[in-house]
Amino acid sequence: MGDILIAIVIGVAIFWGIRKILVMLSTPPPEVDPDEIVEVEQHYRCSMCGTELIVTVASTTETDPPKHCREEMTLTWRGA
Repeated sequence: MGDILIAIVIGVAIFWGIRKILVMLSTPPPEVDPDEIVEVEQHYRCSMCGTELIVTVASTTETDPPKHCREEMTLTWRGA
């Protein structure tokens, strides 16, 4: 009887965990305020593999550089 109860508790915990993850994944991200977006020209380069990225539109609130190869990319040029 104890093994069945433990199995039921574990099953319910797994069910609720998977349900919570699915709800989180199915929720769309919040809308971006158009006033917080500005046109820029920033060139980034990955120091690990050399991948280059040109950012033409950026948020005024999020100023962190993009990541590639799990490392922050290096800003190589910023346009006026």
